[in-house]
Amino acid sequence: MSRNTWKNVDDDTVSYASLLEDLLPRMIEIGLPSNETKVYLALFVEPNIPASRISEVTGIPDSKIYSLLENAARMNMIEVQYGVPKLYRTANPPYFLSKVRDRLKERFENDISTCDLVEAKLHDLYSRMEQKQGGEEGIEIAYVVKGEGNIISKMKEMALSARKYITAILPDRKLFSVIREALLEAKLRGAEIKIALPEEAYGELKRKETDQLLAIHTLTPQCSDTWFIVADGRILNVSRSTSDESVSAILTRDRILVQMAEAYFDNPICCSR
Repeated sequence: MSRNTWKNVDDDTVSYASLLEDLLPRMIEIGLPSNETKVYLALFVEPNIPASRISEVTGIPDSKIYSLLENAARMNMIEVQYGVPKLYRTANPPYFLSKVRDRLKERFENDISTCDLVEAKLHDLYSRMEQKQGGEEGIEIAYVVKGEGNIISKMKEMALSARKYITAILPDRKLFSVIREALLEAKLRGAEIKIALPEEAYGELKRKETDQLLAIHTLTPQCSDTWFIVADGRILNVSRSTSDESVSAILTRDRILVQMAEAYFDNPICCSR
C-alpha cells in the first residue's frame, strides 16, 4: 500500500487487525514505540478496559503490559480511570501528536542543516578538483551529459559555482527560470552575468527589479537553435532544443570553444542589448 493511501474505516466494522495493518507501520515511522502504539490502537476497538483485557487483545504478556501502560500514559497516549481495576482509554490524538510533530520538525531541520553542510564541503572539494584540472597541461577532456534533467542540473551547478562570470544563450525561457536564483546569487558574489533570451521573454523580465541586476540581451530568431552556458572557463553546449528527451550536451574547458561561444554571444547579429 502506498504511504499516502489510507483505508476507509467504517466505525461499525473497525477491527484491531485492520488498525494494525493500516496505522501501526505509519505511527512507528513517525517515531512512536511499537508496543505502546499497539495498546493505543487496541483501546479504539475496546475502550475503558482493564490491563488484563488489553493483554488479551494485543497479545502482549501480563509481565510487560503494566510498564507499557505507564509509558503510554506518560506520553499522553492513553488516559487512566483509577479504580479496582484501573480502566484505560485512548487520549485525544492532538495531545500526544503535537510533541511527535515537534520532534519531526526538529529532525527535518537537523537533516536539512546536515545536507547544507555536506553540500558546502563537497562543493569546496569539487571546486578544488576543477581548479586543479583546469591548470593541468595536456589534452583537454570533454564530457558528454545526456538527458534533459541531467543537463539542467549541470547548468544549475555551473551557475552556483561561478565566481567570475557567466555567459549564456537560453532560447527557452524555462531554462532561465531554472537557474534564475543561481544567477542572482552569482551576481551578488561579484560575477559578471550576460544572458541572452528570446525577445518575448526579455520584454517581460526586464520589468522585474531583481532581473535588472542581470545583463539580459535579446536573442535573435536565427540564433534560437543554440543553447550554451559558459561559467568561469567551462562551457556546456547543447546543439538542439531540450524538449527532446534524447538531448545531449558537451561539457569542456576547451579554450577555443569557450572563446567561440563568447564571440558568438557578442555578435550583434545574434544578441542585442
